[in-house]
Amino acid sequence: MESPLLRIPEVVARLGVSRAKVYEFMASGDLRSVRVGGSRRIRVEDLDQFIAGLDDAWPRGAYARRPVSSRG
Repeated sequence: MESPLLRIPEVVARLGVSRAKVYEFMASGDLRSVRVGGSRRIRVEDLDQFIAGLDDAWPRGAYARRPVSSRG
């Protein structure tokens, strides 16, 4: 049975981002975490909710290709 609480390395692996980025998400309040002893843990439900909200937060067209301008 999978634990309902994930360690930071597990979250890093699931998101494919750096450890620092996970802590940044937690510090900003975008990713909820709980303290267990001296460690931070993330509930599976909170990670799922964070992932589900990513599409809504992503700016549309942020990485869209810019039209090439022709300079005579």
